[in-house]
Parts: sequence; structure tokens; C-alpha cells
Amino acid sequence: MTVRNLKIKHKLLIFVILGAFMTSFLGWLFVQLTQSLYDQLIYREATGKLHLFSQRIEERLLNIDKLSLSIMSDADVQKYLRTIKTSPETYESYSSSNELIKKLMSYHLSDYAIASITVLDTHNGSHGVGLNVNGLSASDMLNMRDKAAKYQGAGIWVGGTEPGDSFYSLRQIREIAETSMEPLGTLVIRTFADKIIKSSTDASDNYASTLLIESEGSVIYPPKNAIRVQDLHIHDEPNYSLITLHQAKYLAAHFNLNYTGWTFIYLVPYGTIFKDTMIMKVVLLALYAVVLVFILIIGLQFSRSITLPIEKLTKKMAIVEKGNFELDKLEFPENRDEIGQLSRNFDKMIDRLDTLIKENYLKQLMLKDAEYHMLKAKLNPHFLYNTLDSINWLARMNGQLQISGMVKALGNLLRSTVNDKEFITIKEEVANLYNYIYIQKFRFEERLIYRVDIPKHLQDLYIPCIILQPIVENCIKYAVEPAAEFCEIAIRAEERPDRLVIVVEDTGPGMDTDYLKKLEINEISAEGTGIGLKSIHERLKILFGESYGIAIENGTASGTVIKISVPYMSTPA
Repeated sequence: MTVRNLKIKHKLLIFVILGAFMTSFLGWLFVQLTQSLYDQLIYREATGKLHLFSQRIEERLLNIDKLSLSIMSDADVQKYLRTIKTSPETYESYSSSNELIKKLMSYHLSDYAIASITVLDTHNGSHGVGLNVNGLSASDMLNMRDKAAKYQGAGIWVGGTEPGDSFYSLRQIREIAETSMEPLGTLVIRTFADKIIKSSTDASDNYASTLLIESEGSVIYPPKNAIRVQDLHIHDEPNYSLITLHQAKYLAAHFNLNYTGWTFIYLVPYGTIFKDTMIMKVVLLALYAVVLVFILIIGLQFSRSITLPIEKLTKKMAIVEKGNFELDKLEFPENRDEIGQLSRNFDKMIDRLDTLIKENYLKQLMLKDAEYHMLKAKLNPHFLYNTLDSINWLARMNGQLQISGMVKALGNLLRSTVNDKEFITIKEEVANLYNYIYIQKFRFEERLIYRVDIPKHLQDLYIPCIILQPIVENCIKYAVEPAAEFCEIAIRAEERPDRLVIVVEDTGPGMDTDYLKKLEINEISAEGTGIGLKSIHERLKILFGESYGIAIENGTASGTVIKISVPYMSTPA
């Protein structure tokens, strides 16, 4: 069953449901797009804050690096290290070592994040102040000295050595007094990694993030970390991505800092930053679900308010169709809308019909009875024909042959009118027409010239009865009667591919060729009370279609040409 054949209430119901679901789908799509845009905004905001946090950590490291530069360029430190280098294992060397420690003690107090400051001289002697000064092994110290030597006095930061909760600022101390730039030792500043990171800013705490610091392919912070950088699958662009780690979803933001060369990786649990958006999404979807249910309920009520009055009106029509015009108005309450107005008009129409039927029923019975008696009072056409036949024989017996011929022609003509046939042959129609012309010839004598030229093979075709006689009668009335001399009426047939055309032509004064059109638009009115051209024209159109009928034309010299178009019919329809 197609939608077109469904009831109106079902169509409205489908429309409401589709509208509600389309609205809900668009709402859900809006929520998804909004969340996606909001997620991207949160990604960028969180990444920006974490990047700022990383820069502040690097600023702390840069400040400590400036401290190492101050220590390296300090004249006393340069003097003490030069003495230790040139006079090893002497009293001057021992005294310089003590003075160097005192000097370092003053620098150590400048920053609480500094755990210790250690200077390795050229003889691998260690001179340090602070906590756990000797915490590094000899091999670690030598490795740090070699790394610092590669940078030739520039600062470098390293991590990942024991103890693992520390970062180390390394710088080779070179002699600057005589610009010889000879190595005098190596400066190692150990810092508390947690103090450096946590004292920079608390921005990362807003996201409950975990910081990983990677250097040369390994994690140097936090200590004893089980996460490998390779497991994170992060890319250079963009600097954030969503990853799954240990069956948990994280936002991974990563930054490569130029100064230290380290990579800062922040792992932010997805739920902490998108908890509010998830709640908002659930609330919006629940709201759309409520709106959907509300729209469906209102839509059903709206659909029912339209279809119920129509169903009631249909029920009333079904009752009236069975002939019951007495409706219980209380059974069909009406609305005040257009359908209610239609129902009220229907009720008025039914009441009027009921009244008319009741008022006119008896009158119609009486009128029918009167018509019946009037018909009985009319003369029987067969009685008239039999009477004319008796007159005919009486005229013959008295030798009145002209009267006999006229009476016989009139009787034949009367018999043709009594015939019930709708279609007769052209031959029969011409014979009836001859009886009419025979009578008219007694009236007009030589003034009426009549000629029929229809081939024999066409005379057996069928045409509607009594279509030629009324046309010839018009020709006599408007062409023969006014004429002072003779007038000719000719009848012929034209064979066309799709129709037969019978032409009736007279030599009278002619007539308006637009006569039929003017009759149709009531511009003029037909004269007389007989069968006119308009009646024949409409009869032919009803029988055969709009393309058939009568056409009026002017003759070549004078007079009127009337063409009758009918289809070829070898048998009566």
C-alpha cells in the first residue's frame, strides 16, 4: 500500500513521527558537533596551559643555569681552582679547597630548589656543599665531567642518574683571567626535581595530569617510572593526541623545549577534562528525548483533532447514504474550525433535503398522475396513421390522386417519426426526406428544385435518424419562402479519410457562418419551436465526440452550405 492510499490520520502520524525523529536527529547531530568543537577547544586550552607550565619549568632551570654561570665566572672560584690545579697536594691547595667550599656555601643558600653544589677540579677532587654531596658515584661524576667538556663552558642539563629524583646542571669552568680558557674544573649543581616542577605553577593540577620528561629516548622523570615513551605512540604534529594506556583514555600533550632539549609529556585522564561535557551531553540528549516524546504526544493529539471530525463527517455521510436523514446531532459534536463548518453545512443541506423530500413527495405523485392522464388524452400516432391511410384510399376511390399522394407521403413521414430506431441507413433517411419534399412541392411547385447526389455504396451506411429533414426544412424556410424565383436544394456526400461529410447546399440569401457559436455563448437566440441546427449539432457531439457536428459555410456564389460530419458506420451503434 502506497502512502497516497493511506488514511489521513496515518499520513499525519507518519509526518509527525518523521518530523520528530528528524528534529531529534538534528539535535543529536548538533550535540555531537558541539562536543567535537568543544573537545578541540579544550584540547587547545589544556595544551596551551601545559605548554606554559613547561616553559616556566624551563625558566627555573634557566635561572639555575645563570647561577652556574655566576659561580663559574666568580674571581675567587677561579683563583681557588687555579691554585688547586697548579699546586696539588700542598697547603695552598688544601686552603683553597676550604675557601672554595665556603664560597659555594654562599651560593647554595640562594635557591631552596638546589640540593647541592659540587666542583670537580682537574685532579678529580670533589669540593661540594649541600645535601648528599657524595651521593654520586665516581663513574657518574666522570661521565658528567666528560659531558660538560663537550660543551666547552656552555651549560647543559642531565637527568636519569642516581638518585633519580634530581636534575643536574653541568658547566665546565674555564680560566677567564688571562683569557687562556684553560679548563679549571667542572661545576655540578644538583636540584630537587619535584621542587623545580611543583613550585613553577599549579596549572597542571587542574587537570590531574602526569608529567613525563624524556631525554635521549628514555624517561628521566619521574623516577622508577614503568611507562616507556615508545608505548605512547605520540607524533610531532599536532602536539596533542588521544591515546589509550593500560585500558584508560588520556590526552597526551608533548612539547620539545629548545634550551634543555628535553621532551615534556603530560598525560591528562580523559574523564577529568571532559567530565562536564559528558554530563552536558547526557543532559542534552535526555532533553531531546523528552522533547521527542512531547512532540509525539502533541502531534498525535493534533492529528486526532483533524482526523476525528473528518471521520465523524464520513460516518454521517454513510448514514445519509442509507436513506436516513434524521441524524442525532448530539452524537456528532462539532469543532469551530473549517471541518466543523463543513459538517454544519452538511447538516443544513441534509435538513433542507429532508424538508424538500417531505414537502414535494406528494406534489410529485400528484404531478405524475396528472401527466399520466394527460398522456392518455393525447392522440395515438398509430391512430393518426391509420386515419390518414383511410383518407388515402377514400381519395383514390374518388379519383383525387394528388390528395392521395400527399396523404400517403404524410403517413410515411409520420411513421418515420414514430420509429424507435436511433440510427437508420442513409437510404432510409433520404426516403423519409423525399416524403417531406413531396408534400412541400405541392406548395412551392416549380420554385423548389431538389437534388440528391449520394453514391450507392454510401447509402447503406448508418447515420442518426431525422438529421437531414430539419436542415432541409430550414433551407425551405429561409431560402425558398422569401425567394421570388426558383431555389435549388442539393444534397451530396464527401468521403474523407476519417469521416463522412453530408453536404446540404441551397441557393438562398445565405446565413451567418458564426450562427452556432453565437448560439452557444447566448449572443443570439434560436427562432421557431422545431428541431434546430443547434440541437442537431449538440446531438452529434454527444453521440460521436467533439470533433463531429455541423459546420456552416457560405456558398461559392450565394446561399448556404451546411456540412454534417459523422463517422463511417456499417452497422447501427
